[in-house]
Amino acid sequence: MDNKRYKHVELFAGCGGMSLGLDAAGFELYFANELSSMAGETFAFNILDEDLKQKAEKGEVAEKVKWIKSAFPKKDLNSRLRENPFSAKNGSFSDISTLKDIKGKLLIGDIDDILTFLNRQPNIVEQMRQDGIDLLSGGPPCQGFSLAGRRIKDDHKNLLPLSFAKIAGLIRPKVVLLENVKGITSPFTEEGNKYYAWLEVSKAFVLEGFVPVCMMLNSKYFGVAQNRPRFILFAFRHDVFLELLEKYKSNSLLEISSQFYQKVVENRDNLENVTIRDFSYTDIESEPEFFDGVILPKIENSQGQFVSASEAIGDIRRTNITYSGSKIRRGYGNHLNETFKYKKGDDFEIKNHDPRKHTFDVKARFRFYQVINEFQNGLKKGAVDLFTGKKVTTEVSDKLMKEFQNYSLYFKKNGDEVYKIPKDIEEVKELVEAIPTKKHSQRALFEYEPAPAQLTIPDDICHYHMETLRTMTVREMARFQSFPDWFEFRSKVTTGGGNRKFEVPQYTQVGNAVPPLLAMELGNVVYRLLT
Repeated sequence: MDNKRYKHVELFAGCGGMSLGLDAAGFELYFANELSSMAGETFAFNILDEDLKQKAEKGEVAEKVKWIKSAFPKKDLNSRLRENPFSAKNGSFSDISTLKDIKGKLLIGDIDDILTFLNRQPNIVEQMRQDGIDLLSGGPPCQGFSLAGRRIKDDHKNLLPLSFAKIAGLIRPKVVLLENVKGITSPFTEEGNKYYAWLEVSKAFVLEGFVPVCMMLNSKYFGVAQNRPRFILFAFRHDVFLELLEKYKSNSLLEISSQFYQKVVENRDNLENVTIRDFSYTDIESEPEFFDGVILPKIENSQGQFVSASEAIGDIRRTNITYSGSKIRRGYGNHLNETFKYKKGDDFEIKNHDPRKHTFDVKARFRFYQVINEFQNGLKKGAVDLFTGKKVTTEVSDKLMKEFQNYSLYFKKNGDEVYKIPKDIEEVKELVEAIPTKKHSQRALFEYEPAPAQLTIPDDICHYHMETLRTMTVREMARFQSFPDWFEFRSKVTTGGGNRKFEVPQYTQVGNAVPPLLAMELGNVVYRLLT
């Protein structure tokens, strides 16, 4: 990579995972946007080096973070940091009026309000075009998006991809990078018609003059300690795409995209004529040969090389001590800290590593999950059936007992909590009957496999180690997502009740983020293509 820095705009920025990875790939942030001030506080602290909590305590105003709309004035930063973003849309205060208010800043608020602002300020749009935005990235919710129909009862979220595409059409970046969940590829029915959100999003970008290249990949192939499938869309501005097509004349992926672009353009007024038969995405599981670093990112870790849970968090298993960045000198943690270097050196205290407290019942369940992870030959299902009160045959009970006698479960004995090997299957039954739960999505990590995909809810996953009967800390979740140890998550740790609808606490910030290692690999591909 040469020393050139390309300009990058980030929408739906979250806590900063994408921006951190793109920065390492050679992209400089032109501006960012995030709806949640809670996630924005983390972004500001790590990406922009602005401590909003400290400024709020001192009664100061934010300098690098601007609110598109708010019900509170600049000086009331405390209220702004806890404001419901959906009611903020009706606020009478705004911090943006010129390009100076936007450039190099994080804009807190709804993307539609940015779109409205830009549509009313053609001179600012023209200045952005003259500055030359190289990359526009983001991960809008897309699952119910269609260009026709009611977009699943007019859910506001299902209109956001269109706003994203329209901003691309206004500022004309060379490349767009869109990231989304695997669910975007599943069909949904709306008013009797079947739609594919990924295909509809692809059409939306064509209508704005961009040529899409789509892929389904998995973070584990790029050094992330997580089995996390993701849908990725590159959309190249048409003139940029033609240059790529000229350079890579025999590339079948570009040919498919070119044909799709032409069909959408020709059927601009009859988009229903463009169907799933006219386009495809490349799946890393079935077509790994295309992931060679030319158009799609290059596979870094193949089967047998994936980073496991123990490699990711084994060196920070204990939570009753303070870890220093300077002491993390080996393994996965060191790799992350070296890849994403901390500007202030490595003498930092690792934060966000406070364990949650659990009752005996919860700890006993966690130990049960850990033990049955080891069961082979279909016996894990038998153990789950036993735990959930389903009928288990005598034959299966006998086999289960032989397995349980190889492990210690967690019991209460004379008021104390102890590990011990159960004496018979009845003792196991008594234990599981005493610790019931409605959370049947709970499970333990597999020690020698990557973490599972969904990590936004802290109660769903427990540690793999028998001495560690607890859920993951925010820091451990962050390790699975490939954040370096210096990256500190701010705002509330968790939330509940009605606040879940709009609050984005630390666990959710981590789970929603684009893994920085994956973002860096995607950025490396775009950087090479632009260069």
